[in-house]
Amino acid sequence: MEKQSNSDQEKENMRRWVEAWKLAGPELERDRRKQIREADTKRDLKIFRGLASWALKQRPPLPTSGLVEQQRLFALQRR
Repeated sequence: MEKQSNSDQEKENMRRWVEAWKLAGPELERDRRKQIREADTKRDLKIFRGLASWALKQRPPLPTSGLVEQQRLFALQRR
């Protein structure tokens, strides 16, 4: 049996990869659409609000954006 060159092997691997996605693609799309249809957006937003509130309590926003400090560091780099 003749050994395939790297280029031939790469082409064969690519062909197999494309075929695998041709088969998997429609099934993945059906699953995505099912998840969208079954999503409970109200419940998810309620959970998100709770998590966001908890995170803000754990680490409140800084009083500054850090832009002034960033500009100071840039000025130091120019020198």
